[in-house]
Amino acid sequence: MADTAPIVSTLQSANPDAKPLRVGLDIGSTTVKAVVLDQADSLSQTLFSDYRRHHANVRATVAGLLADIRGMLEKSGRGDEPIRLAITGSGGLALADSLHVPFVQEVIAETEAIDKEYPQADVIIELGGEDAKITYLKPTPEQRMNGSCAGGTGAFIDQMSTLLDTDPSGLNEMAKDYENLYPIASRCGVFAKTDLQPLINDGAAKPDLAASIFTAVATQTIAGLASGRPIHGTVIFLGGPLFFMSELRAAFKRALDGKVDEFIVPTDAHLYVAYGAALQAEQNTDDEGNHFEAKPLGDFLSRLEELENLPSNTPTMPPLFPTEEDRKAFNERHHREHVHIGNLDGATGPHFLGIDAGSTTIKATLVNDDREIVWSSYANNEGSPLTAAITIAKKIQAALPAGAWIARSCATGYGEGLIATGLHLDEGVVETMAHYRGAEMVSPGVTAVIDIGGQDMKYLAITDGVIDSIAVNEACSSGCGSFLQTFAMSMGLSIEEFTQKALASTHPVDLGSRCTVFMNSSVKQAQKEGASIEDIAAGLCYSVVRNALYKVIKLRDSGELGDTVVVQGGTFLNDAVLRAFELLTERQVTRPNIAGLMGAYGAALTARMHYVDVADETDSLVAADGSALKDDAERNSQDDEHTVVIDGVKHTASSILTGAALDALTMTTERDVCKLCQNHCKLTITTFADGARYVTGNRCERGGDAKRKRSDRPNLYDYKYKRCFAYRRLTDKKATRGEIGIPRALNMYENYPFWFTLLTSLGFKVVISGRSSHELFETGIESIASENICYPAKLVHGHIKWLLGKGVKNIFYPCVSYEDNLVPNTDNHYNCPVVANYPVVIGANMPELREDGIRYMHPYFNLANHELMVDRIVEEFAWANVSREEAETAVKAAYAEDKIFKNDVQEEGFKALAYMKEHNCRGIVLAGRPYHIDPEVNHGIPETICALGMVVLSEDSICELQPGENLHLSDYLSEGEEDPRKKNANGFRHVGDRKVTVSRMPLRVTNQWAYHSRLYAAAHFVASYPGLELVQLNSFGCGLDAITTDQVAEILADKADVYTLLKIDEVSNLGAAKIRLRSLKAAVEEREANKRRLAAQAQSQSRQQVLPNKQDQPVGPSAAELAAQRQAKEELAAAEVQLKAAQDQLAAAQAAVEAAEKQKNAAEQPAPHSTGFRKTGSEAPTPGRQVMLDTVMKANPKLTEAVRQASRRAAANGKGSGASAHNSATMSKYANRVPFGKDMKDYTIVAPQMSPIHFSLVESVIRSGGYKFDILEHASREDVETGLKYVNNDACYPAIMVIGQLVDAILEGRYDPDHTALAITQTGGMCRATNYFGLIRKALVDAGYPQIPVIAISTQGIEDNPGFKATPALLHRVVKALIIGDLLMKCLYRVRPYEVTPGSANKLYETWDTIVRETLENHGRSKTARKFIGKGYLPYPTLVKEIVKSFDSLPLKDEPRKVRVGVVGEILVKYQPDANNHVVDVIESQDCEAVVPGIMEFMTTRPYISDWNEHYLGMGGSKIGYALMRKGLDLYNAPVREAIDLAHGKFSQDLPMPELVKKADEVTSVGVQAGEGWLLTAEILELIESGCPNVVCAQPFACLPNHVTGRGMFGKIRRLHPEANIVSIDYDPGASEANQLNRIKLMISAAKKAHRAAEEARNSEKAA
Repeated sequence: MADTAPIVSTLQSANPDAKPLRVGLDIGSTTVKAVVLDQADSLSQTLFSDYRRHHANVRATVAGLLADIRGMLEKSGRGDEPIRLAITGSGGLALADSLHVPFVQEVIAETEAIDKEYPQADVIIELGGEDAKITYLKPTPEQRMNGSCAGGTGAFIDQMSTLLDTDPSGLNEMAKDYENLYPIASRCGVFAKTDLQPLINDGAAKPDLAASIFTAVATQTIAGLASGRPIHGTVIFLGGPLFFMSELRAAFKRALDGKVDEFIVPTDAHLYVAYGAALQAEQNTDDEGNHFEAKPLGDFLSRLEELENLPSNTPTMPPLFPTEEDRKAFNERHHREHVHIGNLDGATGPHFLGIDAGSTTIKATLVNDDREIVWSSYANNEGSPLTAAITIAKKIQAALPAGAWIARSCATGYGEGLIATGLHLDEGVVETMAHYRGAEMVSPGVTAVIDIGGQDMKYLAITDGVIDSIAVNEACSSGCGSFLQTFAMSMGLSIEEFTQKALASTHPVDLGSRCTVFMNSSVKQAQKEGASIEDIAAGLCYSVVRNALYKVIKLRDSGELGDTVVVQGGTFLNDAVLRAFELLTERQVTRPNIAGLMGAYGAALTARMHYVDVADETDSLVAADGSALKDDAERNSQDDEHTVVIDGVKHTASSILTGAALDALTMTTERDVCKLCQNHCKLTITTFADGARYVTGNRCERGGDAKRKRSDRPNLYDYKYKRCFAYRRLTDKKATRGEIGIPRALNMYENYPFWFTLLTSLGFKVVISGRSSHELFETGIESIASENICYPAKLVHGHIKWLLGKGVKNIFYPCVSYEDNLVPNTDNHYNCPVVANYPVVIGANMPELREDGIRYMHPYFNLANHELMVDRIVEEFAWANVSREEAETAVKAAYAEDKIFKNDVQEEGFKALAYMKEHNCRGIVLAGRPYHIDPEVNHGIPETICALGMVVLSEDSICELQPGENLHLSDYLSEGEEDPRKKNANGFRHVGDRKVTVSRMPLRVTNQWAYHSRLYAAAHFVASYPGLELVQLNSFGCGLDAITTDQVAEILADKADVYTLLKIDEVSNLGAAKIRLRSLKAAVEEREANKRRLAAQAQSQSRQQVLPNKQDQPVGPSAAELAAQRQAKEELAAAEVQLKAAQDQLAAAQAAVEAAEKQKNAAEQPAPHSTGFRKTGSEAPTPGRQVMLDTVMKANPKLTEAVRQASRRAAANGKGSGASAHNSATMSKYANRVPFGKDMKDYTIVAPQMSPIHFSLVESVIRSGGYKFDILEHASREDVETGLKYVNNDACYPAIMVIGQLVDAILEGRYDPDHTALAITQTGGMCRATNYFGLIRKALVDAGYPQIPVIAISTQGIEDNPGFKATPALLHRVVKALIIGDLLMKCLYRVRPYEVTPGSANKLYETWDTIVRETLENHGRSKTARKFIGKGYLPYPTLVKEIVKSFDSLPLKDEPRKVRVGVVGEILVKYQPDANNHVVDVIESQDCEAVVPGIMEFMTTRPYISDWNEHYLGMGGSKIGYALMRKGLDLYNAPVREAIDLAHGKFSQDLPMPELVKKADEVTSVGVQAGEGWLLTAEILELIESGCPNVVCAQPFACLPNHVTGRGMFGKIRRLHPEANIVSIDYDPGASEANQLNRIKLMISAAKKAHRAAEEARNSEKAA
């Protein structure tokens, strides 16, 4: 797809009556396409067509194309002929505005082109460079495109091609010969690489890998974009990748086999969008009324030249080097030798080999006994790490002089296992430990190591010489080297040229921190505004660092990095990236001169550390002929194989293959599927010529070998999975009520024993769906309504399909809003919003469940209400004639069995702890949700832990245990214990209640989710229990874990415990998980070894302390002292026995230490006949090491003043000084809540902006209560950046924006932190928004302002703040303010699009805003109102009437009603213009009218659903209280309704809340109450039925409630209302505004088309 020669057809003769020439330009993310049409409309009869890469310089590429077109026209004498130009494409909007030519929506152009050529088409699938689209053409065009990730696009294919050492066309050729397919992630290059690289390193066939990549792309596109809408009929393939790659098309055909009638690949598929734009170019005006003239090409070229010199409005950042002196000082610091690299000339003695087999490269170092590198290599592995390693071994062995030998060898990196096995290396080390050891050698006392490679990023935090936590990029590669590589290539530069340009920048562009797919639009915008390549390059380097700091390291303050930071990895070889890192962190860091060799260097140091030389341990001498002297021959014969004789002394040598064995090394690779258990792991088995065998792909240590036994380490995940489903269903004969199916999904991994027992007791034969698998997931992929939902939820669709495929007619999948209260003393026991409500989504999106004869039951239950359960079962199973007596028996049995199941899991947990004690091994509490025990979800991580020699426990097996509790583990030792699973085969047994006293932890967050309360309790226990560590599993897209992960980390950090998080997705990321788990194990072992060493040193020092001299003692005790001594005598006597026992233990320990020291000292003495080499690992530095230490110290100048300030501030915040403080976020740190006290009346209360129209009035209300109260007016880009810094980046956009606003206001000095309080309104219920209070508290403490109180106001009440009282008078005014705010918003949006005088509607609104504020503060009186309407006193009914009357009388244009577009969604994104990118302004700019439902409905849903809650959940609350609230709301709303009636229909009445409840119940369930809940669905229905079928549904990315109530219901809404035209827009800090704009405009374009068609139909009827 290089630049191609233009295709020019024969020119037609000029004709005075001919149409003007039509030119269509399609400006995409990476290319520009051009089509010129003359008189013919066919793509086969174009005058000119071309396809060029723009290298991110769109203006120059377009200018070049137009110049070529003019040259072609001049040849035929038509050079001055006017043309009509139209532009389309993701990068064309800004250029179209600048050239004043029509911009055609991509989908409109595409639809127009397809309509001309293929009118029968139903669906278009299009892949571009960094975007993917599916367009449904019928009944109305609807386009879905990637909104948050570039996975599965052309850029992704480019990345994967590079890994296979080819280009996209080569990848296509490879795929033609595939035989097997592997599951490979396509969400992001990071995931794909971790799946692909082990397969490459293990020798998987490249054709298989190529075809697997294409399959992953097809799966990603269909699963991510179809979102529950099936792809049927005739499918058109468009876009470069699909046009040029036949095997990619084949992958789509495989994925859609049996569903699509016909696939069509147009001849010039890559030109279709440009062709459509050319067809549209002949129109004189666009939908917004703009008029366009035909102009000669010269005019357009002149305008393009002018654009080159436009001033830039793009925000900028400080230059990397303000002065040349800064640059010079930087070079002096970083371009020096930290580690001396020598050579092998004259080398003698032992040498240590380290090999780092990376993803695409292989690095090796050979170090001598002084730790100096004497030989090194850095090379591409050419796709075969083993072959590369063999070459390295041969080179080293050939180069080693006599007297030098390889004493020990060690491998690390991706290919560690394969190389260590094949070459017979002595050991392997996990790469994180290798990197740490290398960094510690380069910078003693290192506190942080940051490694950024091509697609991966690692951050090691070190405390007291031990790795304390490890972070890796688990979900995005946007901050890595390939990110820069992509942009360098797009600009036509090498990475070296790119770096040099960045260094020369004077005004680096602030591009934020975004995914590549979105960064491109920022780059193009900056270029349009005149930014230079130098400034863009520097801006991109800043972005890489910001992604690393905020997304991976999650840095809050530079002090967290500690004082000694080492950076390494290929990306940091880029000086611009390194400088950006130093500027952003205020740290001078060390970049070793061996930055690319650090892993190999650390591996070599590891080999040296573990080396034991036989010469240091024996006195054996060897004769010249090698025969042993004295009587040691027999003793040493077994060591001869791996020894060398130097100067007559035998030394231990490495077991690495040498000579002929190395030359003869061959291997064979085969694929197999392990059948030893139900996981069916796909194995890659490498067998070497000497019989050695290396297996990958296996989840356990058996690796397909039936002779090997599974680990005997207890595995609670395996036990719980088997125990949960260990039930035998009734026979057909005994099943008196027939068959009923249950999907093996989500909370069924916890609740199945309950439901099985209940349904079996009622006489049903219970059929559980089969085990989860990727194949099962793919069967249900088409009905998945949201691509961002978690994988466990996506699996539900496949499980339902399985049951239907087995002919099950009754399916029972209940909604459980409340689990049983699993842990005492919690705030609530909600289920996750997705788990609780997903059965509703399934019912709405799986058409099979609507077929005749299928009964799909998804009733709501509250498992905590045992009494109500009987009534509910009788009600729901009335169709089966279940009696109350039967229900009582069944419910009782179900709760009993549920108790037994949980007790069995806890008993097994006791056994696991007993096993740990008995066998002195470690345990991992693998903490997550119930569904994480599903092997398809956890990808074999539990088996991996067992294979590492550790015990696996689940959080529910230990959550009831208290720190310090006597567990009586001896009762649970294994002797004579039979399998507890056997005990449940017959009937139900009673389990006694365990007496538990649970202290309430001072958690920062609201402890409201049932399963997470167990997580916190388990972490509390783990933090205090020796030998236990906690690893948390987190499914990608889980919004709740944005809250829980930080809290769990804080609980563990309270006891300085290591926290490990594993993020898992639909495709196995086991390679990365293994690295993390091995690193955790190594870190814990090293930490404990350090503790033992420090304890031994302390004991040694205590022995050396002398007793005080006699003269230092007092002459004699006083009378008072004698009395005190007598009083204490009895107490001392009682303690003497204990003291004696302790002294005996101390003496024994001291004796052991002394013996060990003697042995050590003896070992460190040189052997009598040795060559003088000491035992390695001694504490004294060797001369070589001392030289290197001196060099290192000189290379680390004093910290800058900025760094000192950061360290002082970090220390002041309790983070310590001089050490890494990454784990300073502890539970204790945030435990102290500062209440807003009565003595704080002079404090200013600051609240964030959430809805400008409403909060302007709320501000006045709070001020009227006597408080100093400010609403922050806007949320800026800087506020969002601050939010990203202080909030977990997986939290939702509103949290990031709101907290960023508040913290920024303090940081910028707008408010005095010692006299300011922050206020936040937050929802209650199961949504994570209930945790705003905790998030703000954490951000304030992290920013250094723990003294600021936070006032949290929610439906659940107000945090304990005695200084702020919500009095009845205040609440009365708040209700009035919100209702009037709704009225002002309704009136303003209704009249503004039609105003005669531009700006008059806004001016009128501002006047009324002032009047209402004055009336709220002055009890109905307003000076402005007296001037404006002649009335100074406006009681509430009069006020609302005057508002309506005033807006009704505003002069408006006499024109038909415009197309109306509704806006619904998450509460803040819906009303806050800064959060929704001013969506109302966008709608109005498209000549439409915006309709936004009011906020008051959201605030008052609870009173209208109390009866439902009481009936179904037993949680209705006070009937009288809610009845009074409903009555009161009616009284407040009545004057507004009366006022609106006076406007004679101009302003629409809102539906009463009871009507909205009924509407919601038609589509979803009133039980969906998380976030906006059922109200969102009801608002969409209200809009559609009131003549506004066009709806923008705005939500934060990964908003859990919106997966259910928004996207989850679109399909059903469209079935009920085919005219519905809904677009779902995700808003996020990294979201592409251009993408959002394009999709909204597409929806509006379809709306206008439908509106015109309806008008024409009405006119036809009138004419008839």
